[in-house]
Amino acid sequence: MLSIPFIGAPDRTAGTPALNVTVQGSIDNGNLGSTFLMNDKQEARDTAIRIRKKLPFKDQEISSHRIKEIWDSVKGSFNFKNVGFYWPAKGEVSSLPIIEELLKEGSRCFLPIVSENPKERRLTFKEFTTNTQLEANRFNISEPKNGEEIATKQLDLVFLPCACVDEVGHRIGMGMGFYDKTFEESSSSQQLIALAYDFQKIDSCFPEKQDVPVDGVITPSGFCSFYSKKAE
Repeated sequence: MLSIPFIGAPDRTAGTPALNVTVQGSIDNGNLGSTFLMNDKQEARDTAIRIRKKLPFKDQEISSHRIKEIWDSVKGSFNFKNVGFYWPAKGEVSSLPIIEELLKEGSRCFLPIVSENPKERRLTFKEFTTNTQLEANRFNISEPKNGEEIATKQLDLVFLPCACVDEVGHRIGMGMGFYDKTFEESSSSQQLIALAYDFQKIDSCFPEKQDVPVDGVITPSGFCSFYSKKAE
């Protein structure tokens, strides 16, 4: 696994208690037997985050490595050199096993930077290597202290976290709109891929006009590609 110099207090989810909630289906290594039913966007977000944060760390690791295995089986269909990813926090699926391998294979990888200005919603991206020093941003999420910045449109492939994702590619995030604002004018060749646990799949994400859909999602049970208007 990646071992990176870190400045600041890292997010810690290890040691969280096992789930004790009533939902549709049963829980097995972060998977639900079926998607849960929600009445609105905020309810869906709150429920998914609550479940996610309580996943045992072992189950998080199992799911993240299973997702990496699925990525290995489909990555040949993607063309990419510059890859955006995220540093996992609060029980999110970890993209780090995928990124560790991509770095070894010669891809350039970039982490998002949150502006210190609370009114600014656009993310910038700085290059990440195994020698990159990280620091905590205002949300206590790790980001590069230094590194070359890349224009967002130059990212060929971007892995995104999510609270929920639905059957047509709409995504629910943490509610701040950072990724939607950043990729509202993504290029036709740019691929946005969400990483999620199976229980994060729901019937509808109650999409709004400003929401940017993803092109695909990888969960422990497989990869799903969505129709994209960018292809028109």
